[in-house]
Amino acid sequence: MSALTENLTAVVALRPHAVARVTNAGLTMLFDRAKGVMYELNESASTVVGLLAQEPRSLQDIIDALYSEFDGPQEEIAADIQAFIDEFATAGLLTVDAP
Repeated sequence: MSALTENLTAVVALRPHAVARVTNAGLTMLFDRAKGVMYELNESASTVVGLLAQEPRSLQDIIDALYSEFDGPQEEIAADIQAFIDEFATAGLLTVDAP
């Protein structure tokens, strides 16, 4: 288990240059305006970004929201969220602040 999932109160937020848009086809695209890069998100990543577009959230809030929307063991959902947050934080699109 990574350090992030050990700290469920860590707050995750979109950086100001990360902009999410839903296409006419219903896909969520995440644009990195600083780098000029666009990411097409899967359903669970789209849900995470949709939550973060509203306001920063704790990791526990994100896990709870996805657990109520998707079928699967909470550990698997938490691992998927962890992987997404790690990847997009490394890419500079998310911030993760531990209180």
